[in-house]
Amino acid sequence: MSLKIVKDAAGIIFAPTKEQVGDPTGCMYPRVIELKHSNEKALLATFENYSKEEPPFAPIYKSIDGGISWELFSKIEDTKNGYGMRFQPVLMELDQDIADLKKGTLLFAGNSIPSNMTSTELLFFISKDHGKTWEFRSSVAKGGAPVEQNFESLGPIWEPFIYLNKKGEIVIMFSDERLHNQENYNQVLVLVKSSDGGKTWGKEKLVVALKDKKLRPGMPIVTSIANGKYFLCYEIVGTLCNDIYYKISEDGENFGDPADFGTRAETEDGFYLGSMPYCTYAQKGGENGTIILQAKRDSGEIGLNLGSFLVNYNNGEGKWERIPLLIEYDNRILQTGWSKGMAVFDNGNKLIMLSPVQTNSTLMHIAYAIAKLEEK
Repeated sequence: MSLKIVKDAAGIIFAPTKEQVGDPTGCMYPRVIELKHSNEKALLATFENYSKEEPPFAPIYKSIDGGISWELFSKIEDTKNGYGMRFQPVLMELDQDIADLKKGTLLFAGNSIPSNMTSTELLFFISKDHGKTWEFRSSVAKGGAPVEQNFESLGPIWEPFIYLNKKGEIVIMFSDERLHNQENYNQVLVLVKSSDGGKTWGKEKLVVALKDKKLRPGMPIVTSIANGKYFLCYEIVGTLCNDIYYKISEDGENFGDPADFGTRAETEDGFYLGSMPYCTYAQKGGENGTIILQAKRDSGEIGLNLGSFLVNYNNGEGKWERIPLLIEYDNRILQTGWSKGMAVFDNGNKLIMLSPVQTNSTLMHIAYAIAKLEEK
């Protein structure tokens, strides 16, 4: 048995004009979740929005018709620094009580960065009313200016992802350049965890840390899979295609030797993905369900192409298979497909994908595509 992904609908969540944006890219880095513990069935989405407004906010868009239409629902503002929630937003809904937070509480993390681009700080927010209002909870970590490979200064931190480990603690994994003057690192993946509902965070733990000054593990995404383990995907910038690798953990905290590259996801004939991955899990597709993996590009291919998902039916073991991607974009434009988000929803029967897509050669809009998940 295997999975069939049948495209069912497509549209646009947000499309800025060039007059509305301060950065010509407009918007990027979308994320989407399904609310499972609210009184109404809904999807929430967020993304980087390069509005002319300062300080910037992280927009929360809501759909109550299965992803077909979307409206601005709320804004997450930087009430801690006043700099603005500028980059890399991520959402999560709690499926259990954690410390003083009840099931259904929403969690958010993003990068607070001033307009003069002198620092990075991952901030953590909560919502107790399903995303209508937001409350600053804590600072997760602080870093230097958002400049890659700025070896002479404190490095930045990037790209948070939120999940729960086996103990029911909140975990945030992120990309960290602050260690770039240690052990010949460039950028590493680290995680921090909180046992008090995100009020405080423990010490950073290395997840992927390669002692090669050029290689940059980044953009981590974690999903739970059929056997109760945790599947982590990430890019390694500096490989041929910024190839997508993965590791698997029993507890969501220990992913093996940080110096280990992990396993590159690829098909029997050597097809693989590169740059900016996202992974999720669907119960359909056989006894073990399906791990669904996507990224910006295919094996180094550049140009206008539909692209491919990679899927695995054996809890991440063995080879992968290709399924056509849901959203087409021009890969010759750097910002297209920049860290696409996706989620399985509707009791596991549908998949939604979000992507920045070219409005013109520089300006992006946030597109969506919805597919039915069927077994064959």
